[in-house]
Amino acid sequence: MIKQKIYFISGLGADEKAFTKLADFGIPKVMVKWLANEKNETLENYANRLIEKYSITQQDILVGLSFGGLLAQQIAHTLQINEVILISSFRTKKDLRTYLKLGLNLKMHKLIPPFNIPIISSIVVRFLNSVSKESTPLLKQMLKETDYKLAKWSIEKISERKTVINSELKLYNIIGLNDRIMKPWQNESTFKIDGGSHFMVYDESVKVSEIIQKIVSEEF
Repeated sequence: MIKQKIYFISGLGADEKAFTKLADFGIPKVMVKWLANEKNETLENYANRLIEKYSITQQDILVGLSFGGLLAQQIAHTLQINEVILISSFRTKKDLRTYLKLGLNLKMHKLIPPFNIPIISSIVVRFLNSVSKESTPLLKQMLKETDYKLAKWSIEKISERKTVINSELKLYNIIGLNDRIMKPWQNESTFKIDGGSHFMVYDESVKVSEIIQKIVSEEF
């Protein structure tokens, strides 16, 4: 069955430029851009606004990067889409590295200022791309353009996520073994990339593209 479109949802501190090196998959690609969050907004309401803005339907394919994967799962649950492709993403905060879970549990994210601090951004870049020279300038630019109010809201939604959104949802899990954000968690549909960082969607775009093409061709 051919789906109508393939939607790409980026992660925290990223935007649609994260997907620029991915191949074409024979399906119209739509790069979802972040909306400013509303006060006390739920993940469900935010997902509904994206569905409305981009006219996402049950026939479409969803690909989520990092926090974008959590949003993709919520959209899929709302629209009763059966499958989602995750890149460097998670089901609940249990899939994060231990020190990040501890930081969330201690509410350290509440101390994040609502603006860019260059030295902090440099540290974040090292965590995201494991010191890849190729993607460093792009990541620095995206972090410079980040809406930090939205970023803090997103981290809060991650902190709140203790259970999977939909246990019946099939998740294609593309995970990097050198990801400093996610644990190398596994399910029945896991694809591992040796040396892949949290930003492997860009640094390992050929390998990620091959996996997505395989999933789209065989399952959709």
